[in-house]
Amino acid sequence: METWNYLRELGSRQDREALALLFGEGDEPEGLDGKLEGQIVGKLFGIPEAALANPLMKIDPTWRGKSFDSRAGTGLNRLSPIAAVVMPIITAGYLGLRHVDGEMEGFHFEHAPDIGLIEPRVRVRALDYGVPKYNNPGVRTFPIRKTRDEIVELTPGVYLGRALLFTSDGDVRLIAYFALRQPVGSPL
Repeated sequence: METWNYLRELGSRQDREALALLFGEGDEPEGLDGKLEGQIVGKLFGIPEAALANPLMKIDPTWRGKSFDSRAGTGLNRLSPIAAVVMPIITAGYLGLRHVDGEMEGFHFEHAPDIGLIEPRVRVRALDYGVPKYNNPGVRTFPIRKTRDEIVELTPGVYLGRALLFTSDGDVRLIAYFALRQPVGSPL
């Protein structure tokens, strides 16, 4: 709980330098599996859409976390129910969301160990949203197909992630930090 709250504090201060240092100290996660609770750490940055997305996330953060299948090397994102209304508009008709247990699930990915694409270049669990069979949106307002998440483990059951965007000119841009944890009360 202490690490989780510390991440929230860094996010409220928009302390990206401290987050980058912390990320560099993390370890490659072993055995990410099941439903993990999530929080965006701070605000989105580095993309024009952040000006619209950040105020909306204060009203309803929408993103609730990720679910992983460690054996299959796959996973998905979990969102609040409002995503059923909002996402088809933002994503220009993405039809991959489904309603499960009071949440919306979608934006599937495959994951595997890798080396971070930007500094600090540490061992990470990399999430690939560009897998063609998932048909994730690549539209300007929600370019998830052009996104790669990288995750490290900070303390047992608490993870720090960074979202990277591949730009049309071939650059890789950091656009957000997020945190994941085992749900409170679940065994590690």
